[in-house]
Amino acid sequence: MQVQELAGQTAHLSGLNNINIILGRNGAGKSRFLRDIEATINQRREEFYIRYVSPERAGSFKRDGNVLTNMSNNSEWLRSTRAVNQANNFKAASAMLFREAETLYLRRLSSTPEIRMNPSRNFETDRLSKVNQLLSNITIVMGNADFEFRSIAEGELIEPHEISSGESEAVALAAEILYFFDTIDPNRFNVLLLDEPDVHLHPDLQGRLGKLLLAMLEEFGRYADRIAICIATHSTPMVCSIAASESVSIGTKNFAVDAVTMQPVSADLCKAAPFFGHPLSLSLSDDAALILEGEDDQRVWQQAARTSNGKIKVFPVLTGSVDQHSQTETMCVALLNAIYEHPVAFSIRDGDGIVGQKLGHLGPLKRYRLDCYAIENALLTDPCLRVMNTSWGEFVAAAEKWANANKGHDYIAELMVLVHSADRLRHTKIKNIRQLICAVCGCTKPWEVVVGKAIGALKTEDLVSSNMLVDFLGADLVGDVVFRS
Repeated sequence: MQVQELAGQTAHLSGLNNINIILGRNGAGKSRFLRDIEATINQRREEFYIRYVSPERAGSFKRDGNVLTNMSNNSEWLRSTRAVNQANNFKAASAMLFREAETLYLRRLSSTPEIRMNPSRNFETDRLSKVNQLLSNITIVMGNADFEFRSIAEGELIEPHEISSGESEAVALAAEILYFFDTIDPNRFNVLLLDEPDVHLHPDLQGRLGKLLLAMLEEFGRYADRIAICIATHSTPMVCSIAASESVSIGTKNFAVDAVTMQPVSADLCKAAPFFGHPLSLSLSDDAALILEGEDDQRVWQQAARTSNGKIKVFPVLTGSVDQHSQTETMCVALLNAIYEHPVAFSIRDGDGIVGQKLGHLGPLKRYRLDCYAIENALLTDPCLRVMNTSWGEFVAAAEKWANANKGHDYIAELMVLVHSADRLRHTKIKNIRQLICAVCGCTKPWEVVVGKAIGALKTEDLVSSNMLVDFLGADLVGDVVFRS
């Protein structure tokens, strides 16, 4: 019964997975997109069971008699009040639904022997504990007449209107999610639309909410082919908390675009996830994603950032091949445009013997090709040799002396080709002898540290003066990545 797409009057969502994350900036039309789908799908109730959770969730998580009356007298009352961005008494209705979820769970408990006969399973362990995993300072417990909030430290009773807005949001959202799963109809396709569930939630709470969705999906796995949860969000922490699951797909909603295609989470996103998962720290430090070909490059740029004392602000994102590099670039551009107002990111590729060919930029992603074969070739530039307390002439003399003393070494021939080269093998692969170069110079530092220290020590005047390291890296790259010009 797996459904591949959901369509409204204008909105179209294709490539459905169990959890579908729709990323987009403010004003991109994410809320309108979800409400259009909800209004259309709701008319096909023989095929679909659909629930929509609006983005502004007002009130306190406390049962209200008026809300109960409205819900009892009009089956469409709750839906109509949530068909707009701001839903009054949202949390009061969530409290009512949570009590209904308790009743539904207890009925299922009585009719399901494998649950009933398991002493470790009950409403508190299967439901309340999941809600409490979202909370840090308070806990929700079963009181005599209703659910109660108590402080974890002293156990004191706390009124619903006294808990923080973030904790109140977390409890209400958890109640909505639990109610949806406990009311799944096996004979229909079940859809939960969560509109900006990250509102008012700390990044850590956003991540925990994502984990709750995965936990409930696992519990109801037998209905997986009949469940689709669609989340419109800005929350990269939520994305990253669940990105490793095969049940998760991601799409981007841009301005004036009413068709969103979901794509399964790829290895590329998993590599980039740490960058996108920490928007607060990245905003404060002004870091930019830096897509690199491998771990060697990562170590070089991490050392460069440390040496620069905060001048170089990059967050390495690793790929493993040229094809993966291109895929990661495309993925990052889509996410950057969907999340940030004025994004900037960088991508650096090896020269691989290609001379004089520049890469075109992709929107906010500035792309560069090294003006040498690979990053280790920079080891032979004058600034890097100075880090090793030597010069090119001194290196040549030391290399010839070393070769005479180690005539049986596997890489003497390559070392001698380097010594006699006119351009210090700028566009030739030297991977086999990169650490040997350090040893010949009497340097005990790893070659990545040497190159990173030299890059981190660059000054703006090096862009206009003669500097071999700038030449090997490329002046545009140094100006943009190192000095963020």
